[in-house]
Amino acid sequence: MLGFFRILIRATLVVLSILTLVISWVLPWVVWRFSPRAGSHLRVRLMGLWARCALFILGFRVTSEGTPPKVPFFLVTNHLSYVDVLVLWSQVDVYFLGKAELAHWPGIGPLIRAAGTMFIDRSKKTAVLPAIEAIKDRLAMGNGVVVFPEGTSSSGGRILRLRRNMFEVALRAEMPVHVGCLHYSVPDPRYPVELNVCWWGDMTFTKHLIGMFKIPRIHARIRFAPEPITGNNRHELAENAGRCMEELFEPLHDWSRIQPEDDDGIPDS
Repeated sequence: MLGFFRILIRATLVVLSILTLVISWVLPWVVWRFSPRAGSHLRVRLMGLWARCALFILGFRVTSEGTPPKVPFFLVTNHLSYVDVLVLWSQVDVYFLGKAELAHWPGIGPLIRAAGTMFIDRSKKTAVLPAIEAIKDRLAMGNGVVVFPEGTSSSGGRILRLRRNMFEVALRAEMPVHVGCLHYSVPDPRYPVELNVCWWGDMTFTKHLIGMFKIPRIHARIRFAPEPITGNNRHELAENAGRCMEELFEPLHDWSRIQPEDDDGIPDS
């Protein structure tokens, strides 16, 4: 019974927070008419404020280690769940580069687009060019940009192979690559983090979200590398970023409940 009321209260508060966020988007739109740079900064600040409220409603406690990069910046992190976006928004002022199919998700897609998310169709090699231009525009306005180079979310047992084409964006935008690493933990053993917070494989969004509403407390942590990584080409950048991420990474679980082959990433291109 307690779990049912927790789900009901949290779901109601999340919906109300989203409605408040949507109404608040009028202000950045008005400011944008006079100053695109100020409007862009205001929109991402509102997203950060909303993310902190949403995480509080969901029972998250967020901590960070290291110094977040200063805007403008290009940041890559591992990818564990859709809540990664909220955690990062709560800590840094960022826009995200996401896969194109996210824009077409029912209900969530319009919200993601309205939040200023940039999209890339990873099935097309030429898609990197418009992504570069979109990122350059964000950086020119003094914003940060986050990319998930694993290409998919995982159970957190390991770092998946990084997609090298994502680093072409940083090269052509002439930006150093900062590295971060996300980690989640749940103190209640009834809710294994790899099955209840991480979102991967064939998990459905609605069922997973309702399940996460049940969890009393979740701890999220983001570690930032002290220095950006460098490389002469996208292959070197991907390798150096991967090594840096491995140094920051702490596995969320062993493989007692999951077969490693079920937690595979998208093949590189």
